[in-house]
Amino acid sequence: MTNTSKKTKTILVHGPSGSGKDTQVDLLVEEFGFEKIVTGDMLREAAKTDLELAEQLNSGVFPSSKLTYELLSKWIEGYKTDKDWIFVSVVRKFDQIKLFDELLEKYNRKLDLFIHFSLTPEKAIERMSLRKVCSTCGENYHKIHKPEKVEGVCDKDGGKLVKRDDDKPESIRKRLEEYDKSISSILEEYNKRGVLVDIDASPSIEEIHKEVLKLLIS
Repeated sequence: MTNTSKKTKTILVHGPSGSGKDTQVDLLVEEFGFEKIVTGDMLREAAKTDLELAEQLNSGVFPSSKLTYELLSKWIEGYKTDKDWIFVSVVRKFDQIKLFDELLEKYNRKLDLFIHFSLTPEKAIERMSLRKVCSTCGENYHKIHKPEKVEGVCDKDGGKLVKRDDDKPESIRKRLEEYDKSISSILEEYNKRGVLVDIDASPSIEEIHKEVLKLLIS
């Protein structure tokens, strides 16, 4: 099914762990009604019936680009084509750029904006030391910026909030190093296309949100 109605916005958001990208996206969903499309949600749902995929995810390994986009092609059918779409971290490898282009083309869309949130290792470590995640749905919480309503309980599904094993300083630094290696060529490509905007993710949620809003209304 293709989108032939009003002009819709299509935004891609990415950033390292701790950059607050999900918080910013949730604010846009609340204020503007964007459809939020996240491969993490998709993979967790698929893993419920795919033991091999579940084992991969539990070990911190992402599936191949081919499998990811086969799943995404089906997953996206559940979203409204006449709404603005905001994708979160759906391009993690350079070869996924072409697959993402093809997916958007199927819906007569083009990427209007790629917002990348940058964060230093020091700031990431500071933030993630105060982070907890839902053991059921994967929703992130933060002691200062996004506390849960009931101590230790997920607001969405009542799941238990836990500290991630990989939120230790040495693990965070290693993840950021790997992230920098994979993201550099992706940023370069989207910069050539003129859709990339890099935002410093170290200020407060409110300050960052103001920067994001400027992009949307400019």
